Amino acid sequence: MHLVDGLNHLGLAYSKNQLVCLQTILHEHLKWNKVHNISAHRDERSVLIYQILDSLTPHDFIRQGRLLDVGSGPGFPGLPLALFFPNTHVTIVDSNDKKLAFSRHIKALCNIDNLQIVHKRIEELPTTQQFDQIISRAFTHLNGMIESTLAFLEPDGEILAMKGAQAEREIVDAQSTHGNYMIRLHKLPHIVDEQRMLVVVKQRLE
Repeated sequence: MHLVDGLNHLGLAYSKNQLVCLQTILHEHLKWNKVHNISAHRDERSVLIYQILDSLTPHDFIRQGRLLDVGSGPGFPGLPLALFFPNTHVTIVDSNDKKLAFSRHIKALCNIDNLQIVHKRIEELPTTQQFDQIISRAFTHLNGMIESTLAFLEPDGEILAMKGAQAEREIVDAQSTHGNYMIRLHKLPHIVDEQRMLVVVKQRLE
């Protein structure tokens, strides 16, 4: 699997600069992981598929505005999304500053101006900051994500929870707790034969 093949499979158009930056993320991730242990993905194929391309699978759902990536770790999905959506201001938040250092490194190398990196727990983030979309890939179960992020969501905003095969079960639990929210399930494209789902949560506006 090559990077270009993966992007084509996802239906993503890309510039030369975006391609170079993704390759930079891939190579730097492999180098950093040898020293700093920033993720469980240690070979080129794993980083390409499960960090970079997986982060871009919800591209059809990303809109202009302010996007918060909660529990981003070393910057996924926030880094690739900021690179591909320059008109979206992406804020990545994580409590692990060692992992966030990788995001700062990539931001500087690739000049990603629409990216903000915040070293905080989500509970420490001021609720004066409001976002149009809040995304997470591996932060917590759906109920926990809704409860942790609602205070930061614009009234017409939406939560984008990237999930696997457990998505439907988590939706049932969330609907029983948060009946005043619309919860929709969408299948995401992927380059491996694994179930990838996106749960979209929106407030019911009267």
